[in-house]
Amino acid sequence: MKLISSITFTIKKLLPGLVLIIAASSLLLVFDGEKAATGGVKAIKIAVFQFSSRPTLDDAVSAFIKTMADKKFVDGGNISIKRFNAETDNAAGAAIANEIVNSRFDMAITVSTPSLQIMANANRAAKIPHIFAVVTDPAGAGVGISDKDPLDHPDHLAGIGTFQPVEKVITLAKRINPDLKKLGAPWTLSEKCAEACVVKARKTCAELGITLVEMPVENSASVLEAVRALNLKGVEAIWVGGDNIIETAIESVIKAGREAGIPVITNNPDHAPLGAFISLGANYYQVGEKLGELTAEILSGRSIKSVPVENVVPEDLALNIKDNKNISGAWNLPPEVIKRASKIIR
Repeated sequence: MKLISSITFTIKKLLPGLVLIIAASSLLLVFDGEKAATGGVKAIKIAVFQFSSRPTLDDAVSAFIKTMADKKFVDGGNISIKRFNAETDNAAGAAIANEIVNSRFDMAITVSTPSLQIMANANRAAKIPHIFAVVTDPAGAGVGISDKDPLDHPDHLAGIGTFQPVEKVITLAKRINPDLKKLGAPWTLSEKCAEACVVKARKTCAELGITLVEMPVENSASVLEAVRALNLKGVEAIWVGGDNIIETAIESVIKAGREAGIPVITNNPDHAPLGAFISLGANYYQVGEKLGELTAEILSGRSIKSVPVENVVPEDLALNIKDNKNISGAWNLPPEVIKRASKIIR
């Protein structure tokens, strides 16, 4: 009995140590498994966070992943990518950002202004390397980026701005229809990117003798009625700038435009296939490629602090003639405008 008691006492003394050894061995097995899958190097964990599902953001993310692979950073190999989507829900976005921080991702990639803002706010203390793109006005996003010095930004945060060519599309609309006097603008008051575009639109319209009739929108469900209200005010066209909420409901904007027999003019070429008459903006697939190139450089040793936050707008003009045959005869596309377009839907 004394022998059994002695053995039992010894096991009890050793048990905590044995548990620690087993736990450590388990962690080593997991780590070795990760290393084996990536040729002996632990995969870099990258979170890709977009605010909504729409072609603009989807194209940019697809181009980012492909470009990273072209640069030898392959998902499932030396990097591990996990995609997150808030689907225009700010509360869901905040939960996503907190998960990215708490799960200790090695890098966060955000696509859109709201996801930049949400992630930057959640990441203030952790300072996980954070690269962004598809952002209208980075300096106006309120995340510590200067509007005067491209290198004046947080050491862990940099990326690519893409300010939509607001002035150019409104000037083009006036050129196509010199009699244009009233332009409707639905926009989301809570979005800084939307506000930045509207500020430019106000100035351009004033210079061109156009009255910009604005209509506030709270969410995507209210877009259709907002545009119908603009129609009642006698606007001759509807303009949509860089606005995540309005863009997720762009088909409602186009529907209301058709009801009134007026064209929809936007700053996103993805809207032309859906029925927008004139869409002048960035090629967001190319923006995603630039994001991939920049991220690969940083993972290869470039410091985020050395990255200037610059405006990258590979311009693209798309026209939809097919779905706009019933608009006013005042809207005539000159041959030089047609020739300039990269995409024409007849």
